Amino acid sequence: MVKTRYPSLPIMLLQDLMRFKWIIALAIAVIGSALTVIYTAHQNRLLTSERDELLSTQDKIDREWRHLVLEQTALTEHSRVERIAQEQLGMIDVDAKHEVLVPWQ
Repeated sequence: MVKTRYPSLPIMLLQDLMRFKWIIALAIAVIGSALTVIYTAHQNRLLTSERDELLSTQDKIDREWRHLVLEQTALTEHSRVERIAQEQLGMIDVDAKHEVLVPWQ
């Protein structure tokens, strides 16, 4: 009985890897491509979320600006300014006989 000797396991694995190197390279490329798609989709979701938050903040600031414009319009209304001048400062309208003109050089 003659014992046949088989090559060791690491050598057999190396031989199989060399024989199927294109299949292994394609498998690595497919896995790399899948990981790239996953990363890109994640980044897209993050950017979309940030964009939505920024648009929400922009809407909030626009509303606040509109309220401030309305408040400014109300505060600078002529009748209101005149009423405050009369009530708080005791100012009155000047009659023509009390009007004094200052000469200009």
